[in-house]
Amino acid sequence: MTQNTDAGQGPKNANTRLDIARALTQIVGHGRTIDWVRDQRPQWLQSSLHSELLYGTLRHYLSLTDAIQKQLKRPLKTKDLDLQNLLLVGAYQLKYTAVADYAAISECVEACKGLGKPWAKGLVNGVLRTLQRGGEKKPDAETLATSDHPEWLRSLLHRQYGDRALALMEGNNRRAPMTLRINQIAIPPSTFKQRLETAKISFADGPWPETVTLLDPQVATDLPGWDQGECAVQDQAAQHAAHLIVDALLSKGPNASPVKVLDACAAPGGKLFHLREVLTQASIEHHLFALDNKATRLQELSAIATRLGHITHPHADGSPLATDSIGLICADGCAIDLPLPGNLNIILIDAPCSGSGTIRRNPDIRLLLTEEALREQQALQRQLLQNLWQRLMPGGTLVYSTCSVFSEENDQVIHSFLSSTADACVVNTSLATGNATQYGWQLLPTEPLTDGFYYCVLEKGADHHKADSP
Repeated sequence: MTQNTDAGQGPKNANTRLDIARALTQIVGHGRTIDWVRDQRPQWLQSSLHSELLYGTLRHYLSLTDAIQKQLKRPLKTKDLDLQNLLLVGAYQLKYTAVADYAAISECVEACKGLGKPWAKGLVNGVLRTLQRGGEKKPDAETLATSDHPEWLRSLLHRQYGDRALALMEGNNRRAPMTLRINQIAIPPSTFKQRLETAKISFADGPWPETVTLLDPQVATDLPGWDQGECAVQDQAAQHAAHLIVDALLSKGPNASPVKVLDACAAPGGKLFHLREVLTQASIEHHLFALDNKATRLQELSAIATRLGHITHPHADGSPLATDSIGLICADGCAIDLPLPGNLNIILIDAPCSGSGTIRRNPDIRLLLTEEALREQQALQRQLLQNLWQRLMPGGTLVYSTCSVFSEENDQVIHSFLSSTADACVVNTSLATGNATQYGWQLLPTEPLTDGFYYCVLEKGADHHKADSP
């Protein structure tokens, strides 16, 4: 039975190029995200070819648009955005993939019928064949780095990073590595690595025993021990969070009672579960709480916890928690009357942000992000810091992180917070890669193994921290 194509579903065996043209139209025309496509239209990402065409076309959307427009006698109408996107998919295949030219062109021509625009077959065929005959090679990395970022984003990167901006944009255009976190509660890292070797999956060791980067990306669900919860996919930059927290706890000496730890923006749970695993490995007794403002996201978090063998329970009254489980709290971190225990030892705020440090992993960001959104996120980030700081015990540690490369969401937020918070002190942070900022540490996607990430470690004390102007 054929599904209703008007609803955007398409037939079961739909033309792959048609699927991707529709997905691009949802993203570019309606402000959807790749995650929305994955959740709401999974058939549009059902194969490795689907993923290659969607991610690749998004990565080079702006430069491909320029190439296509040069071949059109007149611009396409707004209502024909889906047709333009189909042309972009064809152009991407011709310029960047090993797909045979005749297959790329013929499948795109055939997809016109699925779009309800059979009249455009000649147009699509003509434009793509002109590109093919032109024999144009893909531009060099420097040209692409500039042309594949919107002007406002290029300007902001140049203002903040100067001569490093170009390398940063080139990093955004590279494919992201696939890094795993071995669940040390489920399996010793050495044993898991032996299983990878047996499965002939090549990898490189990371900075911690539980970290490995696959030299060739794999389907996650096909990995050894996936169903048994022996590993999870997590970028190396994100894995710093748990280690910063454990280092902070160990630096304070033995605790007389279980430490109370809050992950304040917990879903989908990567840092939360890593924290549980590292705290257990370090023999630090703990009560772990996970806060998120959406029940559906906590449900998804619980499903992942089940695969990994972690126990979760709803926790709404702030009462003590069993040390072998994670308390789930559905609430807004900016609310005054949060159902949280007082005197938390550790708070992790992995703040909602632009995601600008993950553009190579989420290429839709470069088309959807606006400069105005940065300012909107900044207000929320400040609110979270101010509100949750009240729940931190004297001497406690708060780790603020974002997957952003912009000062607006990082040092500027910390500067504002320090200016109005007398008992907040910055703890010096130094990581193996990246560079120090005024208050924290910035990782960049110029490093081949890390996304762009920011960390700032704060301690609650009695001394006033005088914040200098950034």
